[in-house]
Amino acid sequence: MTTPQEHLMTWLRDAYAMERQQAIESTEKQISRMQNYPELRQWVEDHVAASERQADRLKECIHRHGGDTSTLKGLAAKVMGNVQAITGFFADDEVVKTAIADYAFKHYEIGCYTSLKTAADACGDMTTSQVCEEIVREEQSLADRVAGLVPSLTRRFVEREAAGEKAAT
Repeated sequence: MTTPQEHLMTWLRDAYAMERQQAIESTEKQISRMQNYPELRQWVEDHVAASERQADRLKECIHRHGGDTSTLKGLAAKVMGNVQAITGFFADDEVVKTAIADYAFKHYEIGCYTSLKTAADACGDMTTSQVCEEIVREEQSLADRVAGLVPSLTRRFVEREAAGEKAAT
């Protein structure tokens, strides 16, 4: 039988891998393909910076519990992150699909951190609980921002496409 503390450690490691693999490494791949969409590029850069800070805080939580992150590969998170990064890579409407996928993934992360906070509470780990609560607020802010970008990005994409300009990047 798995103890609550073991679940907490597993989920902390999963969250750390998610931030390292999906949010940082995969998202950085998007930046070079957004020269005609500076507001989305800025959002992605802000997202990477937030994910780096979040990964650092999660790493501290893992270390406080005696865990280590040096051997974490996060294969599932890496695969998911790579799929998310290439969702629209070969599509003409990559920029629109990227914004939509980023919005959806923010909500996945919100769910993960809400669950992780609850597990931390159940284990009496108020420090990790607070970290997760802060991350939920950060993820919600990022989700709200990217949701606000979708209409203008879509409009600009359609206008560029209709004008015969390269709309995808």
